[in-house]
Amino acid sequence: MKVRSLSKFLLLLALALMAVGAANAKDAKKAPEYPNAKREQPQNDLRSEREQRMLQAGFNALNSKDDAKATGDLNKILKDSSSKYAKAMALRGLAQIQMNAGNIKAAIPLLQQALDLNSLSNDDYFDTMLTIAQIQAQDEQWQPALTTLQKWMTEGGKRSGAAYALEGNIYYRLNQYQNAIGAMKQALALKPDAPDSWNQLLMASYFGLNDYSQAAKLEEAVVAKNPDDKAAVKNLVSVYIQAKEPDKALKVMAAAKARGLYTSNDDYINLAKMYLYIAQNQDNPKPNALQAAAVVQEGLSKKIVTPSLEAYKLLGDADYVAGEQDKAMAAWTKASPYAKDGDMDFMRAQLLIQDQKFTAGRSLMQTALKRGVKRVGAAWALIGNADLALKDRKAATAAFEKAAQDPETRAAAEKVLKQLRGGKK
Repeated sequence: MKVRSLSKFLLLLALALMAVGAANAKDAKKAPEYPNAKREQPQNDLRSEREQRMLQAGFNALNSKDDAKATGDLNKILKDSSSKYAKAMALRGLAQIQMNAGNIKAAIPLLQQALDLNSLSNDDYFDTMLTIAQIQAQDEQWQPALTTLQKWMTEGGKRSGAAYALEGNIYYRLNQYQNAIGAMKQALALKPDAPDSWNQLLMASYFGLNDYSQAAKLEEAVVAKNPDDKAAVKNLVSVYIQAKEPDKALKVMAAAKARGLYTSNDDYINLAKMYLYIAQNQDNPKPNALQAAAVVQEGLSKKIVTPSLEAYKLLGDADYVAGEQDKAMAAWTKASPYAKDGDMDFMRAQLLIQDQKFTAGRSLMQTALKRGVKRVGAAWALIGNADLALKDRKAATAAFEKAAQDPETRAAAEKVLKQLRGGKK
C-alpha cells in the first residue's frame, strides 16, 4: 500500500516556520514555544537601530514577494553587520527566498549556517532546525532528516503530533515499519483530529510488516466513521484482499454498491470479478457466479460498464461457471470482435466440441488458430478430437501431429498417434 507524498505538506510547513520576520524578535511577551529546551538561549546582540531597520526592510520586501530587493538587503546585512543575530535572521530570509523559488537544496546550507551562528532565540533556533528536517525529508534525504529531527526532539524538548508524523513518514521510507508504527501512534495520540493521511501512513506501516489484521482494524474504523468515503472503502477492500479474506472484501464491496458508491466501469467490473473469484473456490459456485453475471449485465444495461473484451469475457466466464453454457457462448461471441487474437474463439470452439457440435467447433478452432492463440497444441488436439468424432482419421492424424510439436500436448498427442497408426510410431 502506498501513501501519498508529503512533499507539498512539508514545504508549506517549512515556509510557515520561516515566515517569522524580524518582528518576532520584538515580541518579548510571547510565551516560549520550547520551554523545556536544553539549549541555553543567547542574548540578542542586535543593538544598532540602523541594522534593525535594514533587517526589517529585508523581511518587509520578502513578505511583499519582492525577492530581488529582499536578497540585496539581506546580503548587505551578511556582509556589513557585526551582529550574529542579524546575520542568522538574514540567512533564514535568504533560505526562504530559495524555497520560494523551489531550490530546496540551496536552502539547507543557509539554514545550517544560521544555526551554527548560535545566536537565535530558542524559538527561532529550533523552528529552523525543524525546517531543515522537513526540507531534507522533502528532498528524500531520509537518514539526515531523521538525525536532524531527533536532535530537534531531544534538544528542543517539545512533543508535537506533526513532528512524530514526520518521523513516522521517514521511518516508513527507510522501511523501518515497526518504528514508523510507534511514531505514528505517538502522533495520533497527540492529535486526535489528525488528517486521514496519518492513519493511512500507520496502516501502510502495518502493511509493510504484513500485519493485515491491524491494518484492517484501522480501516474498518475509518469506514465505520465515514461509510460513504469511497477511498476508505477501496482501502479496506485492498486490506482484506491482502489478508486473503475475499468474503469480507466482497461484503464491503456489495454494501458500497447498495449505498450507491459504485458508479464506474471499474467499480462494477471489480465487484463482478470478486463474486466470480469466490464462486470458483466454492463447492457450489452457481449463486455467486450468477451474481457476477448479474452485476456485469446491470452495468451494461445502465451503460456504466463499457462494452469491451474484458466485460463480455467476464460475463461469459461467470455464466460458464454458473453452468449457463448457452449464455456463456453468447457473451464470448460478443467478446470475440474486441479481441486482438483468437483466444476467445478458442474458448467458444472448445465449448462447441465439448457439446458435440464437432463440425462447427472444428471450423471455429481453425479460425482461432489463424488469429493466433496461446495454446496452439491444445487447439490442434481439440481439432483432432473433433476429426475423430467425425471419423476423419487422416485429418485427425494431421491434427495430432501438429499437437505433438507443442510441449504441452506432446505426450498425449503421441499416444493418440500411436493408436491411429496401429501401435507403430
